Amino acid sequence: MARRGGQKATRCPLCGAAAHPWIGLPLRATDASVGMLSPIDPDDPNAAETARLIDRCESCGVGIEKRPLPVDLAGELERLELARGGEEIVFAAPNRASWQGGLGGDGWAALGEWPGRLLLTPRAFALLIEKNGLVPDDPAFPPWGSNQRWMWQSILNGITLHPNFATEARAGRLRPANSRGRVAFAADTIASILATPLVLLVSVPLEAFASLFGRGGRMIVRARSAQKESPPSG
Repeated sequence: MARRGGQKATRCPLCGAAAHPWIGLPLRATDASVGMLSPIDPDDPNAAETARLIDRCESCGVGIEKRPLPVDLAGELERLELARGGEEIVFAAPNRASWQGGLGGDGWAALGEWPGRLLLTPRAFALLIEKNGLVPDDPAFPPWGSNQRWMWQSILNGITLHPNFATEARAGRLRPANSRGRVAFAADTIASILATPLVLLVSVPLEAFASLFGRGGRMIVRARSAQKESPPSG
């Protein structure tokens, strides 16, 4: 994992607390080996040309992708909308404070599917919803769904030479021609096939327990307009 650096702290767009360099994610799936340390140094002034640099708020815990423009909070929430019915809107997001997030670090598989610039914790998710004029319910953590795949892939990332190898190869984005080499591609194919049954024996119950204790990899939050929550005047 890329190390914290000594850059000047930025401010969190959700809670206003200080945010410090956290990790750098290579832009290409073949640039880093998740089983080893990330080659991206978030303190390198040129790192932004080859990686997504992410700060972490020391208060609400949100991960913030560094870009010159301010964070579009309305756009961030819109990307997370899952369903809408009546006066209720349902949002879903990866949980940076999950067990799988802590286990995976910069090899957390959900980072490969992370939309937008904010990587949310339950507290940060509530703040984002509130700043968009909505009132959130407490988050739910479903035991099944994409979070199970993220947990499985995050554990596999510890033994493969390519990050998210199985997911990327199955989607057709990673092939021997654009990989770290044909030998590395073949090795990851064999390792993923042989290890998957054993990994699933661990990853499935681990993610189910994590969800039970509020540390699942995926958060579901229902919200409604703040105006509906206001008590009648008079």
